[in-house]
Amino acid sequence: MTNEQKQQVKEALSRYAARYNTQAEAAASLQGISRNMVSQVKNGAWELLSERTWHQLARQVGFYCGEWIPADTSASLLLRILFADAMQYNMCYGIAVSAGLGKTFTASHYTRENNNVLYLAGHEDYNRRFFLIDLLAAAGLQPARTMPLMMESLAADLAARPDTLLLIDDADKLKDRVLHLIVLLANRLTGICGVIVMGGAGLYRRITEGVRLKKAGYDEVYRNFGKRIITLTNLAAGDTGLVCRANGLHDEELITLITEECNGSLHPVAGLLQQYSSMRIAA
Repeated sequence: MTNEQKQQVKEALSRYAARYNTQAEAAASLQGISRNMVSQVKNGAWELLSERTWHQLARQVGFYCGEWIPADTSASLLLRILFADAMQYNMCYGIAVSAGLGKTFTASHYTRENNNVLYLAGHEDYNRRFFLIDLLAAAGLQPARTMPLMMESLAADLAARPDTLLLIDDADKLKDRVLHLIVLLANRLTGICGVIVMGGAGLYRRITEGVRLKKAGYDEVYRNFGKRIITLTNLAAGDTGLVCRANGLHDEELITLITEECNGSLHPVAGLLQQYSSMRIAA
């Protein structure tokens, strides 16, 4: 790892540590990284740390060597506008994004670049208690005995931070009871911080069908989102080209080939970019 990359890891560590009350709490949340190691990074005593330690720290604070460079695609621009709006005005938005538009990449990058963003990706195995425990862990907090106490602890922590955003990703994977818990939490956080609940295209269908069929709790979910789910469905015509150029490819012929092969999804771009770039070098 170069000194320039180590400096970027140091900056990423500073952003990461800002989420916690003390440097000791931040260090305790990092696996295999001691408080002394954190101090060495911050104080410039870099020669005392092994290459393995640098890479282990980099992964956990959100820095990746040779990382993918974000581009201002149509979906990325709109998502960042919504994230910033929710943070500044304590708004609650529901967002359904079709696969391949860069939803999770944009959310992860926004979280790394902005202080006071609390990010958690949902998955099918979450029950309400473990969802709250992981949310508290993301905020640097310890779990309490009961769910009401955990919700109060989280609300108090978020209220103490300026311009905060709670960002729940992959909400379409969550069970109904966990989704309803998010609504209770959003109600508790009204006027305190912004709340974004987003998922794949299925999130829109799930909520609107739940309302139509009068399923318990879904009308309240819908009301919390202002009775509107913001939907992002397709790449704009030039989005794939923007991603290619941001990541070093400027051969318009190759960009056209990659755009055609991607078939409306950004997921294959990284592999295709590497493949075609290698072919160009070999030629």
